[in-house]
Amino acid sequence: MATLNPDQKMETARGKIMGAVIQDILPWIEANLSDESIRIRNVTERSGYGHWHFQRVFRKQTGINLATYIRIRRIVRAAFSVAFSEKEIIDIAIENGFSSQQNFSRTFKYYFKVSPTTFRKNCSGREGIFRTLTKDIQHEFDWLFFEKLNHQN
Repeated sequence: MATLNPDQKMETARGKIMGAVIQDILPWIEANLSDESIRIRNVTERSGYGHWHFQRVFRKQTGINLATYIRIRRIVRAAFSVAFSEKEIIDIAIENGFSSQQNFSRTFKYYFKVSPTTFRKNCSGREGIFRTLTKDIQHEFDWLFFEKLNHQN
């Protein structure tokens, strides 16, 4: 086993610390996804690190940028609610931090290729169909998001 030089040891320690910071901030982000005013700046301020530094570290640790993380978490939570609840689409949009039903529907269609209403009609609360309808986003983000769906609602 190779011995690390002091610079490598310091970089390893920094990585562990930042990994811990990211793991600490994720539950806070999750708890605040319904707040449409949550912005990257809110998250970076909460982390205690500089705006750009935290975003670089977040991307390095997770493989995606912070804005994408927030957007994907919101839309995946919303898709779950669309598929497995009787809530109105506007209520689901608001609960997941979207400023309007139009914004929500546009974002939903971008990721799932169908409107929320069509998604609901096609899924009808069946988990197997839900997995099929979300296969594209699941393929790209499964490692980060879909495990959490099993613990919702």
